[in-house]
Amino acid sequence: PASVSPLPNQDVIQLVKSFLQATSKYFSDEFLPVTNRQMKQTWRYLRRPVREGKATELDVEATIRHNANQGILLNPVVIPAKKNRAELLLLIDQDGSMVPFHGLSHRLAETALRGGRLGRTGIYYFHNCPVEYLYRDNYHQQGELVNDIITYVCSRRTAVLIFSDAGAARGGYSDERYQLTQEFLTRLQQRVDYIAWLNPMPKKRWFDTAAGEISSLVPMFEVSKPGLQDAISLLRGRPTNFEGRRK
Repeated sequence: PASVSPLPNQDVIQLVKSFLQATSKYFSDEFLPVTNRQMKQTWRYLRRPVREGKATELDVEATIRHNANQGILLNPVVIPAKKNRAELLLLIDQDGSMVPFHGLSHRLAETALRGGRLGRTGIYYFHNCPVEYLYRDNYHQQGELVNDIITYVCSRRTAVLIFSDAGAARGGYSDERYQLTQEFLTRLQQRVDYIAWLNPMPKKRWFDTAAGEISSLVPMFEVSKPGLQDAISLLRGRPTNFEGRRK
């Protein structure tokens, strides 16, 4: 029989993309490790409440103290209402070994934007690891310098969530991927306080790959309801059972 020539790597990626786009409408939340509803509910826990704006909310305790000190009923004490000023920077690994997870990353981004009720959300894409540019679109056309994003987009209010297999999908260890990721995380940690990593591959696949080494640099969680909840809890500055699971 005649031999069949393998498709070039880019053709394989495009073929898988086309298949996923054509069949995505037939998949339901039942096939996902985290449903849309669970994502939306979990995003709402990412809060940094700040009182600002016009004073419209009654401060009951302050009003009682003020009236007790004065001995007569005076005007109530009002304060500005709380607003969620949590800022999210969502960084999504795209293409290559992440093609099978495009649908999941799309839902993660969509629920963060529409259901998170966050103060500000920035979504950027990269391939394998951020080096010089991050991209506003998943086709990698609208690039912005990593240095500019870290300097002008990030602040102490910013929580960073990275969605990537970190090399676990294909297996094997890439020292280059580890080193480049380490350099990026080091720069990022100088600007933000909270970074978490969501890995769509199960934890048992991280060992002997770059993912296993990267998980020692930044808290890494499996994509599941408990994993997403722990990641968001960490981004809020709250304790998680992350350390317990790593032992």
